[in-house]
Amino acid sequence: MRYIFCTTISLFLYLALTAGSGTILYLWSPDELIAGALISLFVGFMSSKIIPRSVVRDIANPIKWIFASIYMIGPFFLSLLIANIEVLYRIITGRIKPAIVKVETGLKSETGTYFLSNSITLSPGTLTMAVDEDTHDLYIHCLHWDKEEGEVATPNDVSTFSYFWMKHIFG
Repeated sequence: MRYIFCTTISLFLYLALTAGSGTILYLWSPDELIAGALISLFVGFMSSKIIPRSVVRDIANPIKWIFASIYMIGPFFLSLLIANIEVLYRIITGRIKPAIVKVETGLKSETGTYFLSNSITLSPGTLTMAVDEDTHDLYIHCLHWDKEEGEVATPNDVSTFSYFWMKHIFG
């Protein structure tokens, strides 16, 4: 099931990205369809080995797709923009104080943890280094960390928008 789901999503994404350059329905050429099918089979095979079953089950829920899409278009894009400006500021001024912090997410869902860690990694200046599979805590490298050593890191310290949405969409 995971393999079929990952392959199908990969094929739809491929077709959406290559639309408009062919003769079949004025969207795709036969070569593109063959290449898309082969690439999707490979990507589906590789990603089905990596992505946990619970994540695929949650992603297949159409209601969660809608809310996740709203998150990606609005809050994630905004946090990405803010992170880019902050990294630019830190590079220009040289105000960098890197740290590796443990963030206790409190998320119960493997899917929420999965998407939160990926959202953090996609934002400039932060990188999710490890995930504790039992507690769903994240170990994150930050370009600049203001708190003193020993202070507890919260999800809002590294990713305010992402954490709020992941908590509400995936629990």
